[in-house]
Amino acid sequence: MYHAGELDAQEKAGERSNGERNGRLITNKIIPAAISFIERQPFFIAASQSQNGALFASVLSGEDGYLKVPNPESVEINMQLINSSPLDPFWNNIDAHVNIGMLFIEPSSRKRFRVNGKMERHDELICVSVDQAYINCPKYIQQRHTLRVNKPVYDKIEERGASLSPHICDMISKADTFFVGSADDARNFDASHRGGSPGFVSIEHDGSLLIPDYPGNSMFNTLGNFLKNPKAGLVFLDFDLHTTLQLTGSVEIVWNRDDPHSQSGGTGRFWKFHTEQWLLLENLKGYDWQFIDYSTFNPKVA
Repeated sequence: MYHAGELDAQEKAGERSNGERNGRLITNKIIPAAISFIERQPFFIAASQSQNGALFASVLSGEDGYLKVPNPESVEINMQLINSSPLDPFWNNIDAHVNIGMLFIEPSSRKRFRVNGKMERHDELICVSVDQAYINCPKYIQQRHTLRVNKPVYDKIEERGASLSPHICDMISKADTFFVGSADDARNFDASHRGGSPGFVSIEHDGSLLIPDYPGNSMFNTLGNFLKNPKAGLVFLDFDLHTTLQLTGSVEIVWNRDDPHSQSGGTGRFWKFHTEQWLLLENLKGYDWQFIDYSTFNPKVA
């Protein structure tokens, strides 16, 4: 059920018993109630890895019917119905590694469901066989309505860099949501949500991102992966400008940081992300995002 890194993280955090209890939710099949939930999502998050080993988190979207769950053991992605950016690294990564981590999240209801598995490509159909499937709690999800408006046309505009420029720092500093892709040492991928009030991700003097690890489900999938493989991919969404910012780099965990303002929600846990490369894409143009409110679970930002 859990790999050694996840068990180690649970022990370090003193949450082994909670992790064991919540781990009973993990199965190798999609529960019946989640099938229709997955199929109605206009977008999902995917964790993948490039040929050179860089991890990425991607936001993939499509027209009605692009996601199908033909049975509880598999998910199908119809690439002909995809309408997110064709420049996303995901489309090259799927030829490099068969594993994928998927997060289906519905901001309007604050529901989310994870599926991790292996891909097979059949022409324009990606078939994912399920290794792990489980529900997550609604904490720290900002409520938004997502509306499809039209099929987008992209101008193939992109920006790339290694160091964070001022406008990239500004986008990160204002974010209330991002997603992280991680993997263990056996290349089993996981995609996870991180949310908080604007400013919850801070930028350190050395250019690294300091990210609080709030109280969660005690599974420690992400931090457990970091203990086995200190690489990660992040993706931030600008809901107004319809752009995605993807960063790939390395991570170090800070287990007991001085936290006088309780920015970690009382855990004292943080992790630092060191950017190696970033990519800014025009993306998700076929959607309008209506902000409703912040999660009541969000800790205050100093």
